[in-house]
Amino acid sequence: MKFFNNATNTIRYFLNWKRYSIKAKLLSIFIIISIIPMVLSQVFLYKLSQHYLEKKITNLTDRNLFYIKTNIETDMNYYKDILYRIAADNDCLELEKKFNDGNEFEKAASINKIRDAFGSYSYSRNQIRAITFVGNNGRNVYYDKGNQGINNRIWEEYSNSDKSKIYSEILNSNTPIILPTTCNSFIHGKSEYMFHIGLKVRDIRTKSEIGIIIMSFDEQILFDVCNVEMNKEDFEEDKLNMCSVIVDNDGRVISFQDKKYIGTYVKDYSSSEINDMDNMETLNQLIYSIPSFKNRNISVSSIPIDSVGWKVINVVDKDNLFYEVKLLRNLTFVFLGLILIILTIVVIIFSNKLYESVKIIVSGMKEAKKGNFNVKIKLSTEDEMSFIGDEFNEMLSTINILIRDIKDQSNFIVELSNKRREAEIKAIVAQINPHFLYNTLDCINWMAIKNENYEVSDTIGNFAQILRYSIGDINKEVTIYDEVEWLKKYVCLQQLRFNNSFVLDLDVDENVLGARIHKLILQPLIENSIIHGFKGYDSERILKVSINRFENNYVKIVVKDNGLGIEDRDLQEIISNMKSGKDEDENIGIKNVYDRIKIYYGEDAKFSIESAKGQGTTITLIISLIF
Repeated sequence: MKFFNNATNTIRYFLNWKRYSIKAKLLSIFIIISIIPMVLSQVFLYKLSQHYLEKKITNLTDRNLFYIKTNIETDMNYYKDILYRIAADNDCLELEKKFNDGNEFEKAASINKIRDAFGSYSYSRNQIRAITFVGNNGRNVYYDKGNQGINNRIWEEYSNSDKSKIYSEILNSNTPIILPTTCNSFIHGKSEYMFHIGLKVRDIRTKSEIGIIIMSFDEQILFDVCNVEMNKEDFEEDKLNMCSVIVDNDGRVISFQDKKYIGTYVKDYSSSEINDMDNMETLNQLIYSIPSFKNRNISVSSIPIDSVGWKVINVVDKDNLFYEVKLLRNLTFVFLGLILIILTIVVIIFSNKLYESVKIIVSGMKEAKKGNFNVKIKLSTEDEMSFIGDEFNEMLSTINILIRDIKDQSNFIVELSNKRREAEIKAIVAQINPHFLYNTLDCINWMAIKNENYEVSDTIGNFAQILRYSIGDINKEVTIYDEVEWLKKYVCLQQLRFNNSFVLDLDVDENVLGARIHKLILQPLIENSIIHGFKGYDSERILKVSINRFENNYVKIVVKDNGLGIEDRDLQEIISNMKSGKDEDENIGIKNVYDRIKIYYGEDAKFSIESAKGQGTTITLIISLIF
């Protein structure tokens, strides 16, 4: 009884979780969560691995076959669509009729034009190798990307009987006919393999047959869709070895890795095996011609592609797939023992440093919370805690840099804004600086009235009002009505100056007259049109200014003239200098307007220039609508 009590007390002592240190707790937890799950999972997975891999081969094969089928159907539908377009192309039909029934000159001329047309269609898709037209008289014309010679290596290599059979088959069908893959002699003496799609050509108006069109493709595009090329290193690393074969409904090979088997027949196969021994031997010869399939246990499955009359046979190396199971069986317990030993060592080392590292990090965080962003966490370890400490230090450094950058940027923005406004004001004042003239003009106005020269008085009065308007605060906002009234007076003076060589066409939406706009936004644009746009003209010039509401919340201002216009190269240079901020005396007026609307209205404002030499210039402003 005493022994039992002592044993119970000892167990309770060791099971008292609260008395263990962090190091002991971590060590216990890591051992428990690593040993038990690993042992149970490895035993369980070992028992089920073969089942899952069997399922894997089925799913993999089905997905691969479905992917191949979808891609081939999509490509074939696209190629058939191109054939229909060629057959319905009126220009091609006319050329093909001349090729059939024209005189010798028309036939010769139509050949090059047909080739050009076929070339345009063939380059719409890289996979299209050649296009051939065979007329009702048996003559043919073609375009071949790989052969620009005289001889048609695609059509002419068929025997006369095959030509007649193919021609009749295509001509008697209302839909495209897919022809089997053929071997053609290559221009350099090698062989190349192509498959073809044929469609009859009919005159839309007379319904008479003109001939047939055959579109040819390299067999390699089918092979690329069906097979992922794997070198030896890929095979050993990925543990996956598979390939696909395309055959037609007669069992003829359409596409395969070993080209010498293309055109041979494989018959009577099912999704898992070949029933006929002779055909089984034929299929084995096909598959085992690939080095990676020699002396392997293979699984064969297939999927039909009804739209083209083909079937895809997929071959998978079963030995290769189950290699993982064998390897897992041999290495499972070895890896399990090594992992447990390494994990125990790592936990012991880690637990020794963990508490100290956590304490240092928490201390640094408390200092940062108080506002001390200059605190640094220094750890002697190189584990995740050290990474957290380094990231924390970097974060504090970034915060300090951002604080300095924000202060510097704020000062820079204020300074830049002041300088730009100052430069803007100086530029505008330099254009219109009437203050020193105003009092003198007032005296002259009264002298004109005294001498009853009222026309001169009105002119001087308008000029004085323009000067008075210009003297005020350049940044002041005025109504569009005030700006338009000033504009009328300004243009009136310019018309007198230039002997009425131009007229003003003013179109202002009454709904925006009460809206507010910054003073003298339009003056540089109006002056540019008059001074530069109408230079050298003495009549029939029109200056059109329109101000209208735009998209409810904006005002659209358009200044358009029918003057000299601007060369395209000069216009691009003006726009570039304007947006880059480069000062240019000749175009300072435009630049001032651009800078001012960006300052006043921000990036939401729009400014554009359109011009053509001898046709005039159009400047468009879009700014916010403010009442």
